[in-house]
Amino acid sequence: MGFDVEFDEDVNKALENATEDELVDLAAVLGFTGMLNQVQFHASLEGRKLEMGGFSGVAKAERPKITPDEPPNTTDVEDSIKMLEANNKELTKLNLNNIKTISTEVVQRLCAALTKNTKLTELHMAATRLTNAMIEPFCDMLQKNTTLKVLNLESNFLTGVILVRLLESVAHEKSGITDLHLANQRQSVLGVQIEQNLTELILSNPRLVRLGLDLDTSDARVRTREHVKSNLDRVSRQVRRNKN
Repeated sequence: MGFDVEFDEDVNKALENATEDELVDLAAVLGFTGMLNQVQFHASLEGRKLEMGGFSGVAKAERPKITPDEPPNTTDVEDSIKMLEANNKELTKLNLNNIKTISTEVVQRLCAALTKNTKLTELHMAATRLTNAMIEPFCDMLQKNTTLKVLNLESNFLTGVILVRLLESVAHEKSGITDLHLANQRQSVLGVQIEQNLTELILSNPRLVRLGLDLDTSDARVRTREHVKSNLDRVSRQVRRNKN
């Protein structure tokens, strides 16, 4: 149902003489967004004035902004392994993300060094083309290393079976892992049985306080999220008690 609005004489005269572009600006100010195209609408949000176009103006596509690629990871893998073998106290965080040339033999030596290392607390190997066969050395190492707290193996070529193996190792009583990141693997759909196995392993782990893992079933997502949150809350309370 329509309704009439009366303006004083000066306002009526201004509206009668207003250009279409000025009426577009007025529509933006008054919040009549349905009268604007997308370009005009976003310009009004940013406080910019667009010349020309009017109510029949076409929303033209803008050139995409070119985002520069991330610089390559220049970490020397061989030097890092030597430092791990020497248990060098200066190396507490190792970032090998996006290094695509890491071989199975290098992974074996890396994990062998970590088995005895007591200084490294974080290992990041996202997007390094790791496969199931390359993960086996990690599973053995994780059951012996109590110092490593953060493990990031996101964006690799791992399947559900090896993810279960990893969670089994992380759940081992000697494992020190509290932050585990395994999301965005080649096998995007794990299947109900695998997700059930993963969920059971996560729920049996009292140490995990951060977890990155893609789960399709809502039950698995809710239960694992609540468990990890419960772990984090318990650890936070313990930290506060220790401070007091």
